[in-house]
Amino acid sequence: MNLATLFELARPRSATDRSRFRLLVATIAIAGAFLLAAWRIKRLGFRGYYYSDQYSDYIQEDGIRTGVAFAAVLLAVASCLLAFQALKLGTAARDRRLGAFRLAGATPNQVRALGAVDAGIAGLIGGLLTGPLYLLLALAIQTLPRTARMLPPANSVDLATWPIVAVVLAVAAAIVGALLGRGVVAEPRERPAKTANVTRAAVACAVGIGLVLLSGLVYRASSSFLVLIGLGLVVVCLALPTVLVAWQGNRLERSGNPLKVLAGGRLLRTVRPHARTLALLVLCGTALGFVGAMGFESLRPKSYSYDTAFYVPGLVFAAGAAVFIALIAGISLLAGTADDLLDQRRQLAALNVLGVGEAQLRASVRYQLTAGITWAVACGLLIGGVLYAHLSSIGSYSPDQSLGLLVTAGVAVVGAGLAWLVGAAAAFLLRGHVHEAAAPENLRST
Repeated sequence: MNLATLFELARPRSATDRSRFRLLVATIAIAGAFLLAAWRIKRLGFRGYYYSDQYSDYIQEDGIRTGVAFAAVLLAVASCLLAFQALKLGTAARDRRLGAFRLAGATPNQVRALGAVDAGIAGLIGGLLTGPLYLLLALAIQTLPRTARMLPPANSVDLATWPIVAVVLAVAAAIVGALLGRGVVAEPRERPAKTANVTRAAVACAVGIGLVLLSGLVYRASSSFLVLIGLGLVVVCLALPTVLVAWQGNRLERSGNPLKVLAGGRLLRTVRPHARTLALLVLCGTALGFVGAMGFESLRPKSYSYDTAFYVPGLVFAAGAAVFIALIAGISLLAGTADDLLDQRRQLAALNVLGVGEAQLRASVRYQLTAGITWAVACGLLIGGVLYAHLSSIGSYSPDQSLGLLVTAGVAVVGAGLAWLVGAAAAFLLRGHVHEAAAPENLRST
């Protein structure tokens, strides 16, 4: 099989494939732009004070400059995770096509080559868009006040680095695409029995022991419950997200509302990807809760004052990064739900024929989306606020955190409400996918 045939077979044809391709290109371009930004900050050096009256204090001080570069790398990693999720969109339909391709006589290497070409093309286009996107980012940051300029202007070294980053992203995408095509099976096989997995229990036990040890390090006995609550929520929401999503799905399935039963069934079918996304939302909520608690503390009347010119840009930058990653997680969840709807179009079309209307199916999708993200965001905000209260209570100056904890609880309630509204809006955006999936034409045999 020559390269032209591979390019022709890898060309996106359906609407789902085109959406997946565009999302993959966009996320790879964003990841490359953040990598170029981290490399630009790194070239300032990680040792010594870099004085400039044009840049923020965050990139002038060596220790903080390292943190800014690391934050840019983390944003690139988050974009890469969304790119990986985009690669897996339409997995069921694509696996059927690759399985038919395999039955037609293609070798496993040709199947993997097809996956590599499919992802490599998107990676190359995204890498080529990295340069213009990074330039726009650098120019936009230069228009901000000096205290917020956390990225120096682009120069000729960035221009020389751009093609290297584009090639690296294309090769990485091709490798991941080839690995995803490795699991295509064209012959019947017997699924082996699953063995007991003790890894999750071992992690929970180890973290539980760590909680006991960390609680002994608390300087003030009155605040020991704060670290236990905060770290306990971390364990529950991050170490055991799959268990919580499965519990939520089972709870919905036991509901007397048939729409919630449908939502619970879809949750149980997509436990692992849904749990990964919710764990990321918990992390983002933790960062926002911590930043919000610190911002509230800086506004309270006290005997000492913060340098707002220094702290406010950092808090805004951290909150913006958390919102960006949460947006990526939300898009990933939305794309996965859309893909799941199209994969279940026969079942949804049968329900539509039997009298379940599209409005009811949309309500079921709304239950599915809001059931998880509401508690994920609320728990994340609580974790951030409680951990900040704990850290403040063990310092040399220990203000009363009662008011701050009340504000944190209020912010968690408001955040949960906003998360529910966002989930409902996302379900509304999927109305076209629901209409397409519930069409009676999907019951035709192919």
